[in-house]
Amino acid sequence: MIWTALALTTGLYLTQVNDKQVLLCETELIQPCLQELSPDARRQLPAIATEVNRLLGVRGAMVLPLQDTDIAGVILLDREQLPHSLSIELSGSLHSFTLAQQLEVTLLHEIGHLEAIALLESGVIDALSPYRHEWIADCYLIWRLAKEDKGLGLAWQQYHRRNVNMMQNVENISHWTVPIMAQVFNHYDVEQLVKFDSFNEFMQDALPKLSEETQDSLDEFASLFHRTFNTQVMHFLPDYMFWRKPVLGQLLEPTLVRLLGEPGAREWMKNQKLPSKMSLQRF
Repeated sequence: MIWTALALTTGLYLTQVNDKQVLLCETELIQPCLQELSPDARRQLPAIATEVNRLLGVRGAMVLPLQDTDIAGVILLDREQLPHSLSIELSGSLHSFTLAQQLEVTLLHEIGHLEAIALLESGVIDALSPYRHEWIADCYLIWRLAKEDKGLGLAWQQYHRRNVNMMQNVENISHWTVPIMAQVFNHYDVEQLVKFDSFNEFMQDALPKLSEETQDSLDEFASLFHRTFNTQVMHFLPDYMFWRKPVLGQLLEPTLVRLLGEPGAREWMKNQKLPSKMSLQRF
């Protein structure tokens, strides 16, 4: 499927998850799209189409899983809410980068949420927290892009977006999948990823190699992000959360290089007392 050329339709089946279809519904045509569902599946969603759209809010997309024999879930899409670029102020200057093929990236991530549920149902994982939901969805994005011969450039774009979102607002910690994405990039290249015929097979190989952050460690990272990037912070504390700084520096460095260039990133990290140790491929 040519993702970036998706036409506005009353309903479009994107792919399959566990032999079930994934239905894409655009907000402008939500009522006729939802009519494609079986009566049992339709009853699992709000009765009024406007209420379904209200679930989406100001997000560009979200997925609604279903208990149905034919449909794994419905992805709601509002193209006008999809971001096209990201900006962040660092050292008094505004730095931006364009988000390429964001429609494709967004839809693959949402399908990844359904794949996460499929992993739970098949027993590959034994629990599915909201945070695990997010990083599994981004793992699916990485694997699927490789399988579609897209390389890892768009996956790295997602990595940078997750970091920038955290720089802007630490409330985005629930979607900060960077610690897991970094491990996937370190363990697998494109050639290795394409050898896995299914996402289920890839995750069975990957899970023993991945270390998930605890909620306590995520809270500490969020606190360090706030201290590092919040312009309202009055006092510079170079030793604040010093035990988290080496890992944070490693996870941020590719994104800072993307924003500032390598010399600028090294200088900024030096000023923030963040250790610089490049171990990830940069995009």
